[in-house]
Amino acid sequence: MFNAEYLLRQENALEGATFSRYPKLKKIKSFLENLKNPLFVRMTGSGSVIIAYYQSKKDCEMAKVQFKRKYKNYWCNTSKTI
Repeated sequence: MFNAEYLLRQENALEGATFSRYPKLKKIKSFLENLKNPLFVRMTGSGSVIIAYYQSKKDCEMAKVQFKRKYKNYWCNTSKTI
């Protein structure tokens, strides 16, 4: 359907406005971007989710552990794209 190169070039136009109003969301995105090997990190739609894509299940699970350690009161889950 979409390859990684295509997705890497895409943006969410609402991120700038959302992050200026809610700087905590920008910090969360930045935190996820600085974890090991994310393919890319994006805010979905109008900001209901910030998602990090990984090619390796191991890296994804490790990121989840690190995220939950830092952001204890935030919801975090993993899923597989099919």
